[in-house]
Amino acid sequence: MLMLRLMTWISLRLGRRAGRIILHFIAAYFLLFSPRSRRASRDYLNRALGRAAGWPDLYRHFYSFASTIHDRLYLINRRFDLFEFDIHGADQLHALLADGRGMFLLGAHLGSFEVMRAISKLQPALHVAMVMHEANAQKITAMLAAINPEAKQDIIGLGKIDSMLTVSARLDQGYLVGMLADRTPGTIRCIP
Repeated sequence: MLMLRLMTWISLRLGRRAGRIILHFIAAYFLLFSPRSRRASRDYLNRALGRAAGWPDLYRHFYSFASTIHDRLYLINRRFDLFEFDIHGADQLHALLADGRGMFLLGAHLGSFEVMRAISKLQPALHVAMVMHEANAQKITAMLAAINPEAKQDIIGLGKIDSMLTVSARLDQGYLVGMLADRTPGTIRCIP
């Protein structure tokens, strides 16, 4: 949390460019000193690229991941002026939501649902809830509280007896319910 607070302070006080410079060191650190993360990245990139991933590929992967998290600092703190939102299909989205029913959205750890939450802040009629494993929800809640205590999220923890009932209720209330579908619970591994 101390490092997260320091990175938040640097990014918000010194600007996005200063934060991006530090991300290079963070990406290099994980590339050099996190063999588990490096192995997972290499396995993924080998499949995605269709060839053996080299060190530059791994570095770009770590840096891209760090950049996505870094952008969350600004989105959580409502610094929407730093981003250009290009929404495709907004008319269809609003037409589908007009009857009061919600939508279930599946995503992956390639981007950030924080952008969807940011758009919901710009359009107060949109309500967003996230479905995730409880352990992840606790980590993310603690992280967001450290960054900005006002950044409250509607998180539905999986694994509870009423999890899917809560999802159903949010959909009935017209929420956009999002879930990152590229993870499995616990130590279960799935390889396509």
